[in-house]
Amino acid sequence: MASTLVGGVPVADAADPDGALVTEYGHVQYGRVLFGAGSSAGVRQLIGWRDLPGVDVADTPRPQSHGTYPGDVLTESATITLVYLVRGTPEDKAAAIDALEQHTPVDGVERMLAVDDDGQGAWYRMARVVARQVPQDKGYRHGPVECSVQFVCADPRRYRLTDHSGTASLPAATGGLEYPLDYPLEYGDASSTALVAANDGGASAPLVVTFNGPLTNPQLSSPDWQLGFDLTLAAGEALVVDTAEGTALLDGTADRLYAIRPTSDPLELCTIPPGGTTLTLTAADGTGTATVTHRDARL
Repeated sequence: MASTLVGGVPVADAADPDGALVTEYGHVQYGRVLFGAGSSAGVRQLIGWRDLPGVDVADTPRPQSHGTYPGDVLTESATITLVYLVRGTPEDKAAAIDALEQHTPVDGVERMLAVDDDGQGAWYRMARVVARQVPQDKGYRHGPVECSVQFVCADPRRYRLTDHSGTASLPAATGGLEYPLDYPLEYGDASSTALVAANDGGASAPLVVTFNGPLTNPQLSSPDWQLGFDLTLAAGEALVVDTAEGTALLDGTADRLYAIRPTSDPLELCTIPPGGTTLTLTAADGTGTATVTHRDARL
């Protein structure tokens, strides 16, 4: 990991992994810039990070009784405000404020907002900048400058920076009849090659499934949903399905969402709930696998 100090603000190298500068309690990184310890932009307040966003309640009124029929309760986007204090010489403050303006553009692009607010490691949201305040009063040049930047997160869930990854294989038959026959007969079993995916958060998490060929008509199933495709993957081919983005790409480029099986659930409903979920791979033919990647999620 490499970073450059600009007016005392660490700016990560473009090749660094997202959130790589968050190494201790109180650190906040947006895109490539770091706020908190080791930065001339110290964190004063983080508003909305652990607050529950507004919710949409889809209850239906009871026509002949009091109350409603319970419906889905879904959260809206999250709004986060970071208040920070820029210190240093007039020249360093000017350089720091310029760098922070450069790296918090209002361009509609989501960038990672990573936070360690409990000393237990970083969690993140993808965020867009929607407001910024840099007060220019009589103390602007010679005193600390308290600034703020506001973000909107279309997906309100917080995700652990480190991910989980595991692989499910097709069931394999073991044992079977042996001749000459000896009673009682033993027909053998199908060995279990399912994957148990763990989500240590409190909210359901989307996943990325990579079906690795050779596989014909692969399907990944949980107790709550199934995700299958009517296609053939040759050895060396991979179908990458991102349930958050709603995409299914062959070898990362060619759209294959049209091949989704009619009996499959909508992609956005294919998630890993809190706890442990057993995922099973089946296929009409082949010896390939399904690799599942996801993160712990919270609201």
